Formats: sequence, C-alpha cells, structure tokens
Amino acid sequence: MSEKKEAGPSAFLAEHLARKGPDELDRMQATIDLARQLLVSGEVQPYAEGENPFELPPYPWEITEVRRNAPRRIFLGTVSDLATGTGHTVYLAAGLARDEDEFRRQLSVHIGHTLANGATVSLGLGDFPLSKTFVSPSLRKTFLKFDQGRNAPAGFFYLGQWHENRS
Repeated sequence: MSEKKEAGPSAFLAEHLARKGPDELDRMQATIDLARQLLVSGEVQPYAEGENPFELPPYPWEITEVRRNAPRRIFLGTVSDLATGTGHTVYLAAGLARDEDEFRRQLSVHIGHTLANGATVSLGLGDFPLSKTFVSPSLRKTFLKFDQGRNAPAGFFYLGQWHENRS
C-alpha cells in the first residue's frame, strides 16, 4: 500500500465476498497471500503511474476544474443505450451546472461515466428528440425559470428514462 492512502477494508467488497460463501473467501485469501509473497520476493513490482491496465484514464471532463464565477445554467443531455437482449434505453437529463463538464460529472453519477461521455449535451432548452415524452410543459417552464436564475435552487438534477425490450 502506498504512503498516500491508509489501508482499509471495502465494506461493499466484503459484503459481496461474504455472499459468495466461505469457499470464495478462502480462495481470495490464498490469492492475497500469494500476491504478498510475490511482492516480498521481488518477482513482481507494483504498477508504475499510468501502467495499470485495470485503471482506465479519466475522460477530460472528469478532471477539469469548475469555474466558480460562471453562472449556473440549465444543461440538457441525451444518450441512448442499446444492447442485444436487454433492450433499448434512452435517457434525458437536465441539471444546473456552470459548464458542460460539470453537467457530465453530475450525469455520470446516475448513468455511469461511459454513457455520460457519449451523451449529447447542450446548453439551454433547445429542441431535442422525445422532448414531449420526457418534459411536460410545466416542467419546461420550471427549467426555463431556473436557466434564467429566477428562484433556482442550489442544486437541481432531473433524469428521465425510456426503456423498451422487444425480445
């Protein structure tokens, strides 16, 4: 473990492994013991910065700084997720953000960073596919009011989802 982070258990992973049963726990413990032996023997060296194939580099929008002095505006994002056997899902999101990158970070919390990266994002309330399906006239008026800074809350995020499976 590096000096930067203190070693601590992952409650999420511990629960997952416990649900897999004692045989899986024994296998994982044996794997960890072997990994420690490999490190101590010098047979294996820790990954260098950027070398780990299991750690994907962040998308540029994941690491930009928020411009604190920029006004918060309504951003819209749409993305489609189509997978054979699982159906077709279309998402529409709206949120208050200072820029597109901040909005994509908000979106990624709800649909993951891969779909958030592939989303079509626009500033304001322009026309978009399925707009009448996702946004009622009264909600559209609320979005417009927030976009103009009138009675806008400190934070706002809306996510609509259309899913169909025809298999």
